[in-house]
Amino acid sequence: MQDVPLPESCYPATIWLGPGYAVYLGPSLRLDAHSGSVHCLAVGVDAPFTLRTADGTERVVRSALIPPRTTHQVIAGGERMLFFYIDPVAMDPRIDTALKAIRADFAVNPTAAELAAAAHLSVSRFLHLFSAETGTTFRRYRLWSRMAHVARAVSGGADFTTAAIEAGFASPSHFSDTFHAMFGLTASALLPGTRVVVEMRK
Repeated sequence: MQDVPLPESCYPATIWLGPGYAVYLGPSLRLDAHSGSVHCLAVGVDAPFTLRTADGTERVVRSALIPPRTTHQVIAGGERMLFFYIDPVAMDPRIDTALKAIRADFAVNPTAAELAAAAHLSVSRFLHLFSAETGTTFRRYRLWSRMAHVARAVSGGADFTTAAIEAGFASPSHFSDTFHAMFGLTASALLPGTRVVVEMRK
């Protein structure tokens, strides 16, 4: 996919970021196949869209709830789309505490071993319980949280490189590759000129 920003005629596109969610509303995007880290509710605002799964099956739908780690492609014909990304909620208080720790402080950047020790679990048991409670993996959720941090930082005026390194990505190319794999397009094609509204955590 070419790394080109959305045309001026497509705006406004808006991303809302808040505690436990991220929402995109704007022109349909020419997305490659990708696999998200959290549940995504995709809605064709003006018209149905085609949802293609990894095995090549296609369905024309008006909305779809797409689970984490599910390779898919959304194919729309120029109409507006809404993508609502929903953070997982854990019933087990140990995993709920871990989720909050992952989101809280990227400078600390807790590892699975550290969070498992805090929960009085082995690493293998912690990782299994994390996946069972959240529907996604520890690694994928930590990447998702880092992405949200980058978007908030860029909306505040930071450049991609600085924001990505601060969020824990090894390099700008690591951030770029991860973004494309998670969302089906590049950050430089999406974020410039897109309004980002950040709701501060209470």
